[in-house]
Amino acid sequence: MKNLYKKVLIFSLLFTYLYAHSCENPAVASDDLNTKFRYGCFCGENYPNIEHPSKKTYKELNSTERQELIAEYKKIDAYDDIDEVCKEHDICYISHGREAKVCNDTIYNQLNTIEEQFDKASDINVTNEQCKNLAFDIGSVFHTIFSPSDDEDTMFDFGMLMVNGAITASNKVLQESADTISNNASRYPLIHQKCLLDNSPTIKINIINIQ
Repeated sequence: MKNLYKKVLIFSLLFTYLYAHSCENPAVASDDLNTKFRYGCFCGENYPNIEHPSKKTYKELNSTERQELIAEYKKIDAYDDIDEVCKEHDICYISHGREAKVCNDTIYNQLNTIEEQFDKASDINVTNEQCKNLAFDIGSVFHTIFSPSDDEDTMFDFGMLMVNGAITASNKVLQESADTISNNASRYPLIHQKCLLDNSPTIKINIINIQ
């Protein structure tokens, strides 16, 4: 029976992959990182907020239903490399739960890698600089502001989160000032500008089995 379930699940995921559709009406990042912030088709709090057909919350879903909901997310292609990380982060939330620290830690590490790569390529064009800013800011938010409130790590870790939050805010102000001086009108990519790297980092989030 388990083998049959695995075969059905693999087939459904393959079907989903083959018939995935592109990101429609991707959101353009605003310069304000608040609860209304959106980018692409997956970056933003409770965005895109795809529901399971049963209308259950993610906490109420059983293992099979969570896989079904994940399949719905996989039907949509991410807008670009940054949006792909946000997509995998959403899937991590569905599998682990929104309280799982691993999801926020992973999106931070992945976006930090992307930010470094865009930084190296930033002298090629303005879009690379804007993508670097976007990856840095989104990653920092998930590593500080959106960290679980019931995180049971040591006080040192909590203190580092607070320090990182302050550094993030300060860096954003300094970088925005530099952008203004260089006459760069927008800190983030404009409409129709995608954040794509020649060698995109592999998105690796260890999805555990939910019993």
